[in-house]
Amino acid sequence: MRLIVDRAHFDGWYNMAFDELLARAAGDGAAQPVVRFYGWDPPAVSLGYNQDDAEIDRAACAAAGVDVVRRPTGGRAVYHRDELTYCVAAPADDPLLGGAVLETYRTIAAALLAGLRNLGVGADMVRSEAGAPGPARAASCFAAAGRYEITAGGRKIVGSAQRRIGGALLQQGSVLLNQAQDAAFAGLRDDGRSVTAAALLGRPVGFDEAVAAMAAGFRAAWGVGFDELPATDGERALAGRLAAERRGAAQTH
Repeated sequence: MRLIVDRAHFDGWYNMAFDELLARAAGDGAAQPVVRFYGWDPPAVSLGYNQDDAEIDRAACAAAGVDVVRRPTGGRAVYHRDELTYCVAAPADDPLLGGAVLETYRTIAAALLAGLRNLGVGADMVRSEAGAPGPARAASCFAAAGRYEITAGGRKIVGSAQRRIGGALLQQGSVLLNQAQDAAFAGLRDDGRSVTAAALLGRPVGFDEAVAAMAAGFRAAWGVGFDELPATDGERALAGRLAAERRGAAQTH
């Protein structure tokens, strides 16, 4: 399995374009299954694929220097700042990652749990629908935990969303390292339902530390080897062009 670690962080338009291209390449049989770890610069709010734009205060985000982008996966809005974001892309019939949507969630959740425990975070998998839903139509992904998502001390520490694109599966998720999700300026509130690794450990958690812990957790949980292969110049160029197109289209509306 291929591992891409983007230690130089990119903006939200690029991140979303790159993840989608990885999924489409996997679905076309042009690439092996891949895990990508990355961050965001500048910070951004990502909306779920079908989420209503009106749930986020775009003007306030712009004033704060925060991009608003749309994910190729579903779910609710996430504030991306000082976190570890992951992407898993593979053919929909992959022997390890394929199958029904919830089966894929469970397989990836096992890897996330192993990675968090490497960090020293005692986390659990939510095995059934959360009993206490968030506020009605809560904009934030972290307002409630769904099935096979990850919590620590009863609070959500990882938010994930999945979509099938052609013959591929794409799952994206945010591991909260140091930044809480209560971003009132954007219209996002989690009412204390989320927690960061830093809050649990009583210290800041660096990106490289988190990458090492999570990569080791994925390897152990899945029993596979990873080849850390950086993005090629061609992949970067394709993602850059798609990101520019989508940024331009958003600015005309």
